[in-house]
Amino acid sequence: MRKTWLAVGLTAVIIVAAACGNNEINGQGSSDIPVEWVNAHIQKDQGKMVELLQKEQTALDPEDEPDNSVVIENYRLTEWKANDERYFYEIVYEHPEEKSTKTDRMEIVKTDSGWKRTQYGEVYNFDELVADLEPKILKELHE
Repeated sequence: MRKTWLAVGLTAVIIVAAACGNNEINGQGSSDIPVEWVNAHIQKDQGKMVELLQKEQTALDPEDEPDNSVVIENYRLTEWKANDERYFYEIVYEHPEEKSTKTDRMEIVKTDSGWKRTQYGEVYNFDELVADLEPKILKELHE
């Protein structure tokens, strides 16, 4: 009987730990959005960009498809967690076609349909919004 209760207890602990530690929605975590956004931007894939935005943009064509298949390989991704449903990211990347280093800063929020970028452009007061938050480097530039 003790072994049964031990097995049940361990199973419950594993299920709770897995549920608490996972911020994925539809197989996608908040930290996936910055990389997907930059790739869509480089590929000129307005359809994907619309999909990643919280609010629809009239300037972007939701039916547009990628113009190329170029993706970023070298990037540094830094995360600031405001709460479980709101994150800030800075991605510094080597543009594969222009051979230059670029930076993009964004706010990502949890919505009913998954993690979304809050706006097309950069966050106006990014430095003020992350000033009291602890940065966490998720990936170094040449890792």
